Amino acid sequence: MKPTLEEKSLYGEGVQVLNRRADRSVYQITDETGNAKMISYEVFEGITVVYNEVHMQEFSVDINPSEEVFEINHCREGRIECEFQNGDYLYMADGDFSVNRKEGTRHHSYFPISHYHGVSITVVPKLAQRELDHHFGTGQINLEQICRALCGRRGFFLIREPEWAEHIFFELYCLPEQIRKDYFKLKVLEVLLFLSTIGGETNQPSVYFPRGQVEKIKIIQKQITEHMDKKYTLEQLAAEHEMALTAMKSCFKGVFGSGIYSYIKRYRMSAAAKMLLETEHTILHIANCVGYENGSKFAAAFKDVMGMTPREFRQNREGKQYFLHDKMSEWS
Repeated sequence: MKPTLEEKSLYGEGVQVLNRRADRSVYQITDETGNAKMISYEVFEGITVVYNEVHMQEFSVDINPSEEVFEINHCREGRIECEFQNGDYLYMADGDFSVNRKEGTRHHSYFPISHYHGVSITVVPKLAQRELDHHFGTGQINLEQICRALCGRRGFFLIREPEWAEHIFFELYCLPEQIRKDYFKLKVLEVLLFLSTIGGETNQPSVYFPRGQVEKIKIIQKQITEHMDKKYTLEQLAAEHEMALTAMKSCFKGVFGSGIYSYIKRYRMSAAAKMLLETEHTILHIANCVGYENGSKFAAAFKDVMGMTPREFRQNREGKQYFLHDKMSEWS
């Protein structure tokens, strides 16, 4: 199926339409780094629920909405980068909830660990307001006021792992297909009704990272993943990239969700697991490729991350499937 102009404006020129019917469309974006799948449901006029399954590091879309649009997001698992006009960055992680304005601009989405699952509710206030007035009475829920109150000057509102968001969104991930359309209406109204009561005062302080630091951290991540056979000390990396040691450690964890040594270990084990599946190389050779000269130390590290030894992993069909569906998507 060919994408419409509206679909291209939302997901980019390279979007594929896998399936389309009156109230549900399935889209896919694919490149050499992986793929992203979006399942979109039209709930009311002006309100859409989208399931996002991303297994790639980044993509860009030219967004040019004809009306004011805001988006409600819940991150079930993974990480996504949020960039602000002043050059600051913020990162959503497991359980986080956000509201943001979508303005006419080139939108670049970056997923630090190439893994993101979540739900988005896209709202066009001028179109959706009629539906809410019909259900709750005129003016009881004011969408433009919700957007202004929550998004404010920055255009973005974030709460870290709120219990109420987990309760509201959990059910959206477990719905049978046959009842989704009607159930979405209840859940969307529940979310908007709740947002109309909280205002911006519950917005929690967040750690923002300046563009210069983030760019250096991404260079460091690329360096340590492209040269897995080399060993780096934190002091060496900080000096080489002209960063204070504390700032480097803090920013790396903020972007990628773990410390540098922990990230290197898990990335190396992911790469080793892929080689165990796709090549006939000896386990010692694979250990050397990911920076381990000692086979027993490599086996211990692999078991710590993957839950089984390299030999067991190579022989265990269930272990291979577990890795392909979870570990690869998260750490490759």
